[in-house]
Amino acid sequence: MSEIIKPASIILLVIVVVSLPFLQDSVNDEAAKFVSDSESSHDGLPTQWDGKQAICIFFPESNTHPEFSTGVTMIDSDGETIGVNDALNSTGACVGGFEGYEQGMDFMMDATRVAGGQLSVGYTMDPNWGPFVHTIGGLNVDEVQGDFSGAYWSLSHNGEYSMVGIGDLIMSQGDVISWEIATW
Repeated sequence: MSEIIKPASIILLVIVVVSLPFLQDSVNDEAAKFVSDSESSHDGLPTQWDGKQAICIFFPESNTHPEFSTGVTMIDSDGETIGVNDALNSTGACVGGFEGYEQGMDFMMDATRVAGGQLSVGYTMDPNWGPFVHTIGGLNVDEVQGDFSGAYWSLSHNGEYSMVGIGDLIMSQGDVISWEIATW
C-alpha cells in the first residue's frame, strides 16, 4: 500500500507546484475586480460599475453598522452582494450598477432599497431647503457622540462635497454619490 501512496503523493505535489502560478493569477484577478484609479470617483468600486451610477454609505468607527462592520460591502443593483473591499479603510456599503437616474433623491431612495432595508433612509422635508437626511442604515445623526458640537450626514458627488442637497442634485451617467458622518 505504501508503494502506491508515495508515487501518488509525489504526483499530487507536482500537480500543486505546477498549478500554483495559475492559482496565484486567479487570486490576483479576484483582487483586481475593483477600480484602482485615485482620479476616478469609481476608485475602489467594482469594475463592472465603471461608468454606471452608485451610492456609498460610510459609517464612522464609533457607530459601525451591524451588517457592514468590516470593509465596504458592494451590492449590485439586483441586490446581490458582489464582495467586500477591505482596501478602502472604511466600513459601510456601496450599491451600484444603475443607469438612467437624473434626480438624486429618487436615485438614493431606490438604490438604498436594494439593500433589503439595511440602508433605509430617514429624512424630514424643510419647506425652504428640501429633504434633510438625518438617518441612514439606522444611524441617526443625533446618536453620534464624541468631542464635537454636532454631526450631520455629509453628501459628496463624484468625490467632491456637494454644493446642493440631495433633493436638488442632478445626476448624470456614471455619477457616484456618497454619504458619511461629518461633525462641527
